[in-house]
Amino acid sequence: MNPITTMGPSSGATTSAGTRKPGATQNLCDNFYPVICAGSSVSKDPTGSVRPDIEGEVQALRLYEQVIHQNPTWTSTQIDEEISNLIYTPRKRQRLQGAFEWVEGAVLRWVERQPYTVFSEKEKKTLKKRIKRLELDIPPPASIYADEPDLFTKTGVFYERLSDGRLRLRVGGAYLFSTDSWFNIIFTLAHEFAHSIDPCELRNAHISIPAYDRLTACFLHSKLIATRKSRSECGENDQLSETFADWIAVQISGEALRKFATEFDSVQLLQAAANSVRDLCEQEDSLRETDMAFHPSPQIRIDQIFGRNPEIRELLGCPIAEVSHSSYCTFEWIPPMAGK
Repeated sequence: MNPITTMGPSSGATTSAGTRKPGATQNLCDNFYPVICAGSSVSKDPTGSVRPDIEGEVQALRLYEQVIHQNPTWTSTQIDEEISNLIYTPRKRQRLQGAFEWVEGAVLRWVERQPYTVFSEKEKKTLKKRIKRLELDIPPPASIYADEPDLFTKTGVFYERLSDGRLRLRVGGAYLFSTDSWFNIIFTLAHEFAHSIDPCELRNAHISIPAYDRLTACFLHSKLIATRKSRSECGENDQLSETFADWIAVQISGEALRKFATEFDSVQLLQAAANSVRDLCEQEDSLRETDMAFHPSPQIRIDQIFGRNPEIRELLGCPIAEVSHSSYCTFEWIPPMAGK
C-alpha cells in the first residue's frame, strides 16, 4: 500500500516549485548543502512544508500564553491537558502513527535485505527484535509528558532507553508546528529508529556484530566522525551513534522517495528530497544550538551522508560514477591498502 497516499498529503500541501527551480538539480549534484539550505525559510514539497525550528517553538509558546490568558483559574495540569489536545490532534496523531508504522516496516525490511555476509540469521533476529520494541510515546493525555513538560514547546524528536529496558520515541509539540512534510517525518523517525540498533546501544546491551566494526572503520576513514583527542567511542565527544542514525535514515528516505519517483516531476522530487533533511541546516535563529559534540556538522550530514548516497543521487539524476558503493560506507567496506 502506498504509505503517503494512505495518510494523504497535508491540507496545506502544495505542488508548486517553491523557492527551487528545475535548473537547481545540477547545482545540487555538485554540492547538496547550499542548494538544500538556501532560499526561503519555508521549504515546500507535494506533501507539506518544513519551517525553521524557531517558528514552531514560538508558535507553541504563544499557544501556551493564549490558553493561560483565556483560562486564568485553571491549574497547570488543566493547561497542559488543553495544550496536548490542541497540539496532538487526532489527525496529527494518526499521521505520526502511520509514519511510525511505515518506518518500522522499512527498517525491518532493510535488515532482512542484508546479505548473510553482513548479518547472520541470529543477528537479524536480534536487530529486528530491538526494532519492534520501540514504542511511539505521544500525548494525550498530557500526563505522558509529565516528567518532561517542556517537550510541548520543543522541536526535538527523541529516542530513549528507560531503566526498565523499554524503548520509546517522543515527539516534541513544536515539531508538529514546524514540520508537516511526510518526507521530513520519515527521515526523522527513521533516524530515531536507527538508535535502537546503533553501535553504542548494542554495546550497552552486550551485543557484538562484526559488520558494525567495518562500518565504524569506514565512518572514521571517511571523516564522517570527528576524531578529537577527547573522543571516547560511545562516550564523550563521540559522533558514532548520530552518524549511524543518519546513515540508516538516508537509506529509509531513499525507499520513501523511490515510491514517488514516477509520480513526482523532477522539481517535486527535488523538493521532497530536500525536505527530508531540510531541518538539519544550520539555523542561526533557533532556540537551540547545533550539538557538535555528538552530531556531525550540518554540512557533513547533508553533503556527505545524504548527498553521497548512491540511491539518492540516482533518484535525483546525479552522476554516481565517482560516488559508487565502493566509496560510500557500507557494512562490507574494505579499508584501502596502505600507500594507496
